[in-house]
Amino acid sequence: MKNSLFIVCLAAIFTFLSCKDEPGSYSLKVEIYPDSAGTVVYDQGPFVEGTIITLTAVPRTNYLFFKWNHLIDSADINPLVFPLMSDMEITAVFLFDDKDEDGVGDSDDLCLDTPKGAVINLSGCASSQLDTDEDGVKDDLDKCPNSTLGATVDDDGCEDSDGDGVSELIDLCPDTPFSEIGNVNAMGCHIYLGAYREGGVVFYMDSTGLHGLIADINNLGAVGVQWGCYGTEIYHADDKEIGSGAENTLDILAECNETGIAAALAENSTAQGYDDWYLPSHDELDEMHCMAELIDEVAVVNGGKPFLYDDNETYWSSTEVSKNWAYYQDFTSGGYCTDEPQEYPKRNLYSSVRAVRSY
Repeated sequence: MKNSLFIVCLAAIFTFLSCKDEPGSYSLKVEIYPDSAGTVVYDQGPFVEGTIITLTAVPRTNYLFFKWNHLIDSADINPLVFPLMSDMEITAVFLFDDKDEDGVGDSDDLCLDTPKGAVINLSGCASSQLDTDEDGVKDDLDKCPNSTLGATVDDDGCEDSDGDGVSELIDLCPDTPFSEIGNVNAMGCHIYLGAYREGGVVFYMDSTGLHGLIADINNLGAVGVQWGCYGTEIYHADDKEIGSGAENTLDILAECNETGIAAALAENSTAQGYDDWYLPSHDELDEMHCMAELIDEVAVVNGGKPFLYDDNETYWSSTEVSKNWAYYQDFTSGGYCTDEPQEYPKRNLYSSVRAVRSY
């Protein structure tokens, strides 16, 4: 009986001991922060006490290994080698590799020193770092972003293909002949009296040579056109000076709604593709009369027609004299500047219209 009891106790003790972990067996749990920032290479357990563990942190693209979170000193050791003496949890911490902090990882970033706060493209580059047309001027300063490869450009990144010293950004005459270079205006055009430019014939230039007047190469409308609104005073349409014709024209149309009048024909003209024509003032019409023969010569060559010089042939100005009168110019003398525009007592009578525009 006693022997049987002893055997039962031995069996119970054996069963209890066999249910415990083997002494000195430990677990190792490794985590990654942030998720998917990298991996850790190591041998899988189970581990016995004293097993030498080697952990190797491997960052993914655009990440750097930073540290093992359980270490205070030498936390950035990689690989990390140590004996496992107890159960352990350890985290490999990685950092996003973006030295210029533009949101594009350094491995993908083609511009590693992007200015802080700059707007970037998918390659991590700001316009101040790019030169798309390879002209030597960065995109943020380049006002001509599609320059011909290899072309010489100015500080704005713009070519000057005709070599006249005026950037193609503003050059209205980009094909200036070599013989005319050195005598162009601010818009790159060789302007002179009698030049055919910008829709007509240059017949007046100011002292700077940068501004002037251009006459249309044809009359507008029928041979006879009324000035309009006979008996109605048009306020502020009485200026004579050069440079006042455009405003006179607008003043007339603001207070006179009759159709087909001289000012309306000029204002509505789109001759030669330009839409800023107007009826010339007293002095502008006088200048045009003085240059009539030159205007005729150039106009005819360019598909226009000469002024009418028949007896009593006149042209309207936009300058009002009174509610019944306006200034006109008699062209029967040709282009000899023999007289200036005269007062015409009947605004409801008929004269011709030759519009002008300014540059």
